[in-house]
Amino acid sequence: MSQEAIESIFTIPFYPQLNKTAAYKRTPKAVRMLKAYIIKHTKADFVVITNELNEFLWKRGIEKPPRKIKVRAIVETVDEEKIATIELIHEKVDISTRPELEGISLPGELEEEDEEEEEEEDSSISEEPLEAKEEPAVEEQKEEKEQEK
Repeated sequence: MSQEAIESIFTIPFYPQLNKTAAYKRTPKAVRMLKAYIIKHTKADFVVITNELNEFLWKRGIEKPPRKIKVRAIVETVDEEKIATIELIHEKVDISTRPELEGISLPGELEEEDEEEEEEEDSSISEEPLEAKEEPAVEEQKEEKEQEK
């Protein structure tokens, strides 16, 4: 019982074929295409998709799977059968190389920023009275009315 593990990284484009498929069949077809691609390129007998990858494929529903996906295939030989396990690869986007993404918050950063903003809002409300914020606006309106007359 020997075990050999071979690791490969693939980027699988779905949409050339999925555009020809009915919308309500696209994600199941993407899963079948993923398995077929891995079997073809790794010569594996069985393919196992991790839960994280499956959830990623189904995240937007049955009609809108991702256009392409980057995966890691780990092929192990157990009892003369090749079993391929497919994992999702998370890519972090570097904002310095993509300036058009500068104003967009990335998924991991969004939660942290929201918590920080809530804390800042809470502290700013307790520190400054509301009356102080309204007074300068009222004075400016009075001055404008006097200038009009």
